[in-house]
Amino acid sequence: MKISRALISVWDKTGLSELVGFLHKHDIEIIATGGTQKTLEKSGIPVTPIETITGLPPIMGGRVKTISPKIFGGILADRDQPSHLEDLEQLNAIPIDLVVVNFYPFVSEAAEKNLEFRKAIEYIDIGGPSMVRAAAKNYHSVVPLCDPKQYPRFMEQFTKNDGRISIEFRQRYARDVFKMTAVYEAAIMAYFSKSDHELLPETLNITATREQQIRYGENPHQKAAFYRNIHDINHWHQFQGKKLSFNNYSDIDSTIRIINEFTEPACVIVKHANPCGFGTGQNVLEAFHRAVATDPVSYFGGIVGFNREVPPDLALALIKPFLECVTAPSFTNEALRIFTKKKNLRVIRFDKDQQNGLVLKSCSGGYLVQERDRDQHELEHLKIVTKRPPSNSELISMRLGWIISKYVKSNSIVLSDYRQVLGVGAGQMSRVDSVKIAVRKSQEAGLSLAGAIIASDAFFPFPDSLEIAAGAGITAVIQPGGSIKDDDVINRADELNMAMVFTGIRHFYH
Repeated sequence: MKISRALISVWDKTGLSELVGFLHKHDIEIIATGGTQKTLEKSGIPVTPIETITGLPPIMGGRVKTISPKIFGGILADRDQPSHLEDLEQLNAIPIDLVVVNFYPFVSEAAEKNLEFRKAIEYIDIGGPSMVRAAAKNYHSVVPLCDPKQYPRFMEQFTKNDGRISIEFRQRYARDVFKMTAVYEAAIMAYFSKSDHELLPETLNITATREQQIRYGENPHQKAAFYRNIHDINHWHQFQGKKLSFNNYSDIDSTIRIINEFTEPACVIVKHANPCGFGTGQNVLEAFHRAVATDPVSYFGGIVGFNREVPPDLALALIKPFLECVTAPSFTNEALRIFTKKKNLRVIRFDKDQQNGLVLKSCSGGYLVQERDRDQHELEHLKIVTKRPPSNSELISMRLGWIISKYVKSNSIVLSDYRQVLGVGAGQMSRVDSVKIAVRKSQEAGLSLAGAIIASDAFFPFPDSLEIAAGAGITAVIQPGGSIKDDDVINRADELNMAMVFTGIRHFYH
């Protein structure tokens, strides 16, 4: 079926002159609405105003100009149904073969600018979605185009097939229409839902587009891709290096969240979603060396993150070992030049002000959704439960260890002083095993635990963990408390002359 008549109504006029010039060259009649009509007439293209078809001028300030039986009959008429064509004749209407429509920019003009409701609703397109949905429904008879990116392929197919568009392409165009209208409606629903102040809404609307096809997932036999929420701002920028892998994305997310918790110059090294090294310093180079000292073996091939700009001297240190990725809020131009010496090294700038949002996991045919584990200010309300209170140095060390423990897979144990992490025990089924691993790792790294603290993401069920920690030189404990054996643990801490505080807040991380 050849195309002889097109209806065009677009806000985004990208590529429009090329498309319309092509249609005019092939003797296709063009019907257009107000703004589109004026643009085309300025370029000398003959246009049939839509009111010539409807017989009515736009009313209500332009809110009603395309909603007419003559327009929708022309779009929806199935050319294989004689009764449809008879109805068109009775309406004195004409068939429309091509519908080119895109919408008022609700997201960029209303949602992102946070317009008040009365102004925002003027960017809700009614006629555009209705017309292009009608064309998509009737794709056997009508070609729907809703994105300027489709124009070149359409013109190529038109030329190749003597004005005919195959049913396969018509189906693809129809699919793209419903994808676009779904995204558009979701954006409007999200805007109107803002006033509900619901953290966990009754209906969870997720609209994401595939940004990157990843070579594979956690393992080579798993297919994977990265999808970005269509309404979110891109918080990362990659300067160089190979494409990010599935595991890179996961580890970078952990890196950014950890490093944003600290205001002093800091460095974190993440491996398999766990921090294997962390340090602070007078500058980020010093912080990096301390982070490496936490575990000089495991940091190989890790993701390294900083909360300050990366200068040239640090860049020189970072290109010596094998690292997967370096992340920071900014890099000097000279540092970026130095990184080019290792072309495969991924260099990522991140936005320090990214939103926390919700955590979402698939589970048994549905989704588990929870609020992200944000700071509950428990460090401002510590409960000292032992006879000996912690010293100022121990309190500073507790803050560092406690923050890091939130990002270590449970059961998590973190050993630290006031400048760096000294040992990590992650993901063990028994908490005492995590303690043993953390102590062993610190000893293997040649780090002294004399005067260090131990942080636990959940309560100690028995005193045995404290006994192991005290035997290694640790003098203070920070934990949530809440065990039925709390009194036994407190009494043993007193016997060991350890200072212990309860936070009252647990930080499991799975």
